[in-house]
This record gives sequence, C-alpha cells and structure tokens, in this order.
Amino acid sequence: SIVSDPFTLTPLLLKVDAMNKNEIKAQVHSLIEAGTPKSEVFSRLSGQGIKDSQLAYFIAAYPNPQRREQHKRKVKLLVMAMLFYALMAFVVGFAIGSQIGPTGRWVLAVVVATIPVLFAWGFHKYKVAAYNVYILLSLIHLPRAFDGFMAQPLANSIALAINFGMIAFVWYVRHKLFPDFLFITPVKVKGEYHFQP
Repeated sequence: SIVSDPFTLTPLLLKVDAMNKNEIKAQVHSLIEAGTPKSEVFSRLSGQGIKDSQLAYFIAAYPNPQRREQHKRKVKLLVMAMLFYALMAFVVGFAIGSQIGPTGRWVLAVVVATIPVLFAWGFHKYKVAAYNVYILLSLIHLPRAFDGFMAQPLANSIALAINFGMIAFVWYVRHKLFPDFLFITPVKVKGEYHFQP
C-alpha cells in the first residue's frame, strides 16, 4: 500500500511541503498588500509549516505598496540603465562575434545582451534576488577593472567610476525597497528577526 511504502510516500510529503511554501508565500504577499505590518505577518505565519528563516526571507523580499510607489522612479532608472547596458553588450558582442562568423556574431550578441535584460526584468518585478546577484557579481568582478589600468588611465578611471556608481545605486535602491535585508539575508538581532514598517 502507499502508506507502507516509504518510497511512494516520500514524494507525496515533498509535494505537500512545496504546497505549504507556496501557500504561505501567497499569504505573505496578500497580507503585506493589505497593509499588515511585516512583524505582524511574521507572528501570524510563524510555525505554519516552514522554517522561520524561510518565512523571514519571504517577508523581507516583498516590498510593501508604499515603498514600491515611493521608489518607482529609482527602479525605472535602474531598468533604463540595464537596457542601455544590454544595447552596449549587444553591439560589443556583435563586433567580437563577427570574428567567429556570420552566425557566431548574432549568437554572441544575444547571449551577452541577455544578462542585463534579465537584471532589468528582475529590477522591474521587484525581485530581491536580482539586486543581490547584481551586487555580488559586480563586487566579485570589480578587481578585474584594475587589470591594465595604467595602459589607459583616463578611460579606465571613467569606467571604474561608472561601475562604482552603479553598484552604489543598486545597493541604495535595494535598501530602500528591502530594508529588512542585511546584505543577502534578513536582519536578525539577538536571535530574532526585525522588520521595518
């Protein structure tokens, strides 16, 4: 029978857990949209089938309507910047790909342009993961900007300033939209999660 067969029961349990996460995530969004303070959302849904750390992430990762409205222009600027990056990446990829062949130039151009387009989509949809991944990747690749710096110091200085400025602006917008994050995890003080209004 199904009950006596653990190999049959396991996927059913996993399916139930997944449903619980989706349902709780939906409840988090619904309560925040209704104006419920995030700390109250956490209290209501804590212990309802998922870990508190997962619940805290769901809550911290969903900006309330007031914050979205207040900072929508900043988000639009980020989206425009990413689309501009996508255009530049497409042009550069096309030029480099031309050395490969007529097909290679289109493939490379589309591939390199897809990355900033995905970030633009994530910023527009208020996906905190897009902000976190952008910041992490930018910081990881930042040391490469100093390679061959003295060969063209003026051009490299301008590029470096743009990179620093973009990282700072993304971090700033993320902080405004998702103030309950400490770097890439929800804020936790003395073992308890804290949420701003």
